[in-house]
Amino acid sequence: MNALTTQLRIALLSACLCTACGDFLDEVPKSTVTSENYYKTREDAIAATDAIYDYLISGYAPGGLWDENFGGLFFNDFWELPELMSDNMTSKQSSVDFVSTSNFQIDAFNSRIRILWRDFYQTINACNTVIQKVPDIPMDEVLKNQLVAEARFFRALCYFELTRFFGDVPLHTAPVENVSAANIERTPTDQIYPVVLEDLAFAEANLTYADRLGFGRPYARSASALLARVYLTLGVKQSNTTYLTQAVEKADLVIPEFPLFSGPTGYADIFKLSNRFKGEHIWEVNFNATLSQGWKGNQFLVRLLPQMDTGKGGPANGQGYDAATAALYSAFDPMDARRDVTLFKSFTYSDNTTENFSDPYFCKYWDRVAEPNGNESDATYPYLRTAEMYLIKAEALNELNNGPNGEAKAALNAIRHRAGLGDTPAGNYADFKKAVLAERRLEFAGEGHRWHDLVRMCTLEELSTLVKAAKPNAQPKAANLLFPIPQRERDITNGKLTQNEGY
Repeated sequence: MNALTTQLRIALLSACLCTACGDFLDEVPKSTVTSENYYKTREDAIAATDAIYDYLISGYAPGGLWDENFGGLFFNDFWELPELMSDNMTSKQSSVDFVSTSNFQIDAFNSRIRILWRDFYQTINACNTVIQKVPDIPMDEVLKNQLVAEARFFRALCYFELTRFFGDVPLHTAPVENVSAANIERTPTDQIYPVVLEDLAFAEANLTYADRLGFGRPYARSASALLARVYLTLGVKQSNTTYLTQAVEKADLVIPEFPLFSGPTGYADIFKLSNRFKGEHIWEVNFNATLSQGWKGNQFLVRLLPQMDTGKGGPANGQGYDAATAALYSAFDPMDARRDVTLFKSFTYSDNTTENFSDPYFCKYWDRVAEPNGNESDATYPYLRTAEMYLIKAEALNELNNGPNGEAKAALNAIRHRAGLGDTPAGNYADFKKAVLAERRLEFAGEGHRWHDLVRMCTLEELSTLVKAAKPNAQPKAANLLFPIPQRERDITNGKLTQNEGY
């Protein structure tokens, strides 16, 4: 998309695109453009849809990088918080918000949780604007359905992820344009999931306009892949064989169209900048630090690489905010090709001296050839990739058959073989479930899956045992199976939003 056009359109839309709840409602509209006189043309429809992508990356921040609202859903903490709230990652910051998350001591006043909530609802509101306004605009029907399908894909993504983080949340299916419209109670998840499934079914059927597919925009099979994730989540939660069967069916639709990178370097190839939007990338967030107008690089290298000597060839602006746990590093077989792609414990400088780190750090997003200097990066965030489809299939078949059949083992082994490992020895239900959980940990380390996997696949006792073994100061409790509802949002609604139990 044209970044300048998008930014101008967002500025024009600021009078009528409202977020739920307080951050936007405190804003003074800076335009006389209204929803009644704006959404008239094909260009208006495209601009409104393109605005969604800004909320995914940079958010609505007229002041640029130093605006307190800068940063969208995937720029901020979406992928980081579920890793900190697990046995994979520990915070090295002085920030109490990140440290408390790492130690399973979050509360309703945690600012990062509030920002996560805000980012979801800003994006949802941009989606709802497209879903409501675009159908009435005279234009090509295929393109119109494409734009609405993009909006419904992202609305489904946001509501699905919101329920995983927070449980029951307010369900808005129309734009929030005033305080009273934002002030609603939490909606039970069993009323939210039908909206998610309907949105994804529409997206799966209507993401067909070739000029708007790929490069950070979803394909029809992106919707199929997200449906596989949703069906697995529901199937496990409800012990629902229909959903589990549908998870397998959707995974099987996706796998042939997005083949795994293979060979000895297959796993490393996922994270090379030359492979953005290729191969097994089903849908990824299109961060671009070097080509876009504005600051739209990602935070992976800044947050994850340790501080090193830039004078001797170390990357710039590595802050080492987060480190991997020693337990994660030890979980890799030394022969696992993923270990040294994912983590490093030392770095050799241009003068051949080597610095050893006190902790292992995540390096999987650092393409040392394309971006040797690090700092802001063009690396994409891999929200959906094909390896997950194999592991969804393996997990669902194990649940359906109370043990792994040949297909389940083949799916799990496909991921192990790519990593240079042999067949899984797991042969019964319990062992195979543990094997899938372990494989997901190694395959997706640093990608934001781990806490969700622990919540879905473990008892509280099992989760606590794994986390405490990696982080002795962490104290997981039953409340931590969900995040707290941000207190600021509860205050804005005068307590209409109830709190999750235990907070």
